[in-house]
Amino acid sequence: MLYRYKVIVKLKNGVKDARGEAVSTVIKNINSKYQCPNVSVGKYFEFDIEDIDADIAKQKAINIIEEVFINPILETYYILEVETL
Repeated sequence: MLYRYKVIVKLKNGVKDARGEAVSTVIKNINSKYQCPNVSVGKYFEFDIEDIDADIAKQKAINIIEEVFINPILETYYILEVETL
Protein backbone atom coordinates (compact mmCIF):
# COMPACT_ATOMS: atom_id res chain seq x y z
CA MET A 1 0.00 0.00 0.00
CA LEU A 2 0.98 3.59 -0.50
CA TYR A 3 0.66 6.04 2.40
CA ARG A 4 0.90 9.82 2.10
CA TYR A 5 2.18 11.58 5.22
CA LYS A 6 1.47 15.25 5.91
CA VAL A 7 3.77 16.73 8.52
CA ILE A 8 4.21 20.11 10.26
CA VAL A 9 7.64 21.01 11.64
CA LYS A 10 7.94 23.91 14.08
CA LEU A 11 10.34 25.26 16.64
CA LYS A 12 10.19 23.79 20.13
CA ASN A 13 8.71 25.88 22.93
CA GLY A 14 11.30 28.28 24.27
CA VAL A 15 13.25 28.55 21.01
CA LYS A 16 13.22 32.09 19.63
CA ASP A 17 11.27 32.32 16.39
CA ALA A 18 12.88 35.29 14.63
CA ARG A 19 10.89 34.75 11.44
CA GLY A 20 7.63 34.61 13.39
CA GLU A 21 8.55 37.85 15.17
CA ALA A 22 9.33 39.48 11.82
CA VAL A 23 5.97 38.43 10.37
CA SER A 24 4.21 39.77 13.46
CA THR A 25 6.01 43.12 13.06
CA VAL A 26 5.09 43.36 9.38
CA ILE A 27 1.44 42.65 10.14
CA LYS A 28 1.44 45.34 12.83
CA ASN A 29 3.16 47.81 10.46
CA ILE A 30 0.60 47.16 7.72
CA ASN A 31 -2.23 48.06 10.05
CA SER A 32 -1.72 48.93 13.69
CA LYS A 33 -5.21 47.56 14.47
CA TYR A 34 -3.93 44.00 13.98
CA GLN A 35 -2.11 42.55 16.95
CA CYS A 36 -0.38 39.24 16.23
CA PRO A 37 1.78 38.48 19.26
CA ASN A 38 1.97 34.72 18.68
CA VAL A 39 2.99 34.21 15.07
CA SER A 40 5.17 31.19 14.44
CA VAL A 41 6.72 30.10 11.17
CA GLY A 42 7.17 26.43 10.41
CA LYS A 43 7.54 23.97 7.56
CA TYR A 44 5.05 21.64 5.89
CA PHE A 45 6.02 18.37 4.20
CA GLU A 46 4.12 15.77 2.20
CA PHE A 47 5.74 12.50 1.21
CA ASP A 48 4.76 8.98 0.28
CA ILE A 49 5.86 5.68 1.82
CA GLU A 50 5.13 2.34 0.24
CA ASP A 51 4.85 -0.73 2.45
CA ILE A 52 2.49 -3.63 3.00
CA ASP A 53 2.28 -2.97 6.74
CA ALA A 54 0.94 0.40 8.03
CA ASP A 55 3.02 0.18 11.22
CA ILE A 56 6.25 -0.38 9.30
CA ALA A 57 5.34 2.50 6.96
CA LYS A 58 4.80 4.74 9.99
CA GLN A 59 8.19 3.82 11.44
CA LYS A 60 9.83 4.55 8.08
CA ALA A 61 8.07 7.92 7.98
CA ILE A 62 9.20 8.79 11.51
CA ASN A 63 12.79 7.86 10.61
CA ILE A 64 12.67 10.14 7.55
CA ILE A 65 11.19 13.00 9.56
CA GLU A 66 13.69 12.70 12.40
CA GLU A 67 16.75 12.16 10.19
CA VAL A 68 16.00 14.52 7.29
CA PHE A 69 13.28 17.08 8.03
CA ILE A 70 14.02 18.27 11.57
CA ASN A 71 16.82 19.50 13.75
CA PRO A 72 15.89 17.59 16.94
CA ILE A 73 17.62 20.15 19.16
CA LEU A 74 15.48 23.04 17.91
CA GLU A 75 12.41 21.57 16.22
CA THR A 76 9.49 19.27 16.84
CA TYR A 77 6.97 17.76 14.43
CA TYR A 78 3.37 16.69 14.17
CA ILE A 79 1.95 14.17 11.74
CA LEU A 80 -1.22 15.91 10.63
CA GLU A 81 -2.63 13.19 8.45
CA VAL A 82 -1.87 9.87 6.83
CA GLU A 83 -3.78 9.06 3.64
CA THR A 84 -3.97 5.61 2.13
CA LEU A 85 -3.57 5.99 -1.62
